[in-house]
Amino acid sequence: MKRTRTVTRIQQENKIEKNKDNEDTVTSERPKLNLKSLLNQEYRDTKNVYNTTDSQISASSKSSKNSQKEPKIETHIEKGNKREVEELKPNTNSKGKPRAVVDLQMMKLELSQLEDPPVTPWEKKLSSGRLQYEFFDIPCEELAQRLLGKILVRYLENGTVLKGRIVETEGYLGTIDKASHSYQNKVTPRNLPMYMPPGTIYIYMTYGMYHCFNISSQEGNAHVLIKAVEPLMGLKYMELLKNMRWKDNGREKQTARFATHLKQYKLCNNPFKICDAFAIDQNSFDRKFVYACNNLWLESQPFVRPPTIVAIPSKNLKSDDSYVIKTRYYVLGSASVDEKNSECEKLAYIAQ
Repeated sequence: MKRTRTVTRIQQENKIEKNKDNEDTVTSERPKLNLKSLLNQEYRDTKNVYNTTDSQISASSKSSKNSQKEPKIETHIEKGNKREVEELKPNTNSKGKPRAVVDLQMMKLELSQLEDPPVTPWEKKLSSGRLQYEFFDIPCEELAQRLLGKILVRYLENGTVLKGRIVETEGYLGTIDKASHSYQNKVTPRNLPMYMPPGTIYIYMTYGMYHCFNISSQEGNAHVLIKAVEPLMGLKYMELLKNMRWKDNGREKQTARFATHLKQYKLCNNPFKICDAFAIDQNSFDRKFVYACNNLWLESQPFVRPPTIVAIPSKNLKSDDSYVIKTRYYVLGSASVDEKNSECEKLAYIAQ
C-alpha cells in the first residue's frame, strides 16, 4: 500500500512540473511589451486615422469648390431654323470685380406697391390730362426735348394745386456720359431709379441740402433733369414754400424769420428752386412712377403752339465731326432760363 501511494504522488508531481514548463514556453513566445513600443503603436494608429480623415476632407472640399463655381450662363439665339448657344461673358468692371445686377422684373413687382393712382372723382378729373407711360418710353435725348412745354403739376395734401411750364431740361445718357450717375454702368442704392422702367421719378440730394427732380427714359440707365420751370398757378404758395426752413429737430419746417420776395421768373429757374417751390423731396417721390402718382405728374397744355427749342452741345460727351451730341435744351425767349447761348439760338427749331 505504501508503495502504490508513493508512485501516484510522484506521478502527480511530474504532471505539475510539465504544466509549468508549458506555461513558461507560451509566455516566452509572446512579445515583450514596454512603454516605447506602446507609444509607437499608438502613433501609427493615430497617423492612419488622420490620413484617412485628411483625404476625406480634401475630397469634400474639392467637391464643395466645384459646386461653388459660377454656373455658365448661356443664351439661345435663333438664326433661321438653327438654334445656336452663345456663352455670355461675366459683367465685370475694369478691375475684374463683378458689377451689381438689377432684376427689373422683381423691381416692378416691388414698386407696384408704391403706385398711388387717383381714386376720388375730383382727383381723376384733376389728373385726366396726365402723360402716360408711352410718352416716357423714348430715348433720353428725345424725351428731354419733348418735356419742354409740358406742365408740371403738384397736388398738395391741403388741396392746393401748383402748376408750372417746363422750359429747360438736360439729358444724362448713362454709360457713355461722364456726368451721369450711371457712368460705366455704375449701380448704387441712390441711382437705382435710373435702371427702372421709363417714367420713374429719380430724386437725389446734392450739397447735402438741395434736391433735384429727374425722370428716367427708355435706355434703362439714363434720365432727364428738369432744370427750369415757369410758374403758372399757385405763385404765392410757391413763394411761401420757398421761405420755409427746417427746424433744429430736422423733422418739421417753419417760416423763415426773414422772408425773401422773388420775382416770378426767379421762383423756379434752377433744379433746387423747383423742388423747394413744388415741395418735392426724396422720401416722398423717389422711385415712384410719374404717370401713376397721385400727388405729382406731368400733363400737356392744349391749344398752345409748340415751343421753339435751343439745343446745347454736351461738354462731357465725345462726338465726331458728323454728329454732335446735344444734351441741354431750353425754350427760346423764356425769362426763367439763366444760362443762354446766343450762338445756338441762331439754330433754334420748332418742336414737332
